[in-house]
Amino acid sequence: MNSSLNRIILAVSAVVISAACHKAPSTAASPSMGGAAARASNGLPSGVTARTVALGDSLFHARSCARCHGADAKGAQNGPNLTTATHLHVNGTYDDFVRLITSGVPLDSIQDKSHRLAMQPRGGNQNPLTDEQIRAVAAYVYSLSHKVGG
Repeated sequence: MNSSLNRIILAVSAVVISAACHKAPSTAASPSMGGAAARASNGLPSGVTARTVALGDSLFHARSCARCHGADAKGAQNGPNLTTATHLHVNGTYDDFVRLITSGVPLDSIQDKSHRLAMQPRGGNQNPLTDEQIRAVAAYVYSLSHKVGG
């Protein structure tokens, strides 16, 4: 628990400090919170905040995400590395991470056949993620493989 809290504090602090240090002009917010073209000056998609990323970090580690993708999100037996710029099932945009977490990946669509479990839609049927939680996890995963904070 202490480790999760420290990760959240570190992630939020890094984004806030970096945003405070860089005085780049802010881009106008896009209603879609879309892909690479719609980014705020801090490197996050428009409408995504450090608070959203921190919530996503917490959910990622509290839910089944970390079991398959690893506590460090660098991949594990049943899930790919999420910290690189190359992704198996998404194009790397925030919107595509939202789509993937919402719809999941059926077993017959898994590209790396060493991963033997499907990715369940919304994190699974027993306690599915809400739309807000999906957006938060997507923001966290997006932040892992994109330069954020400046």
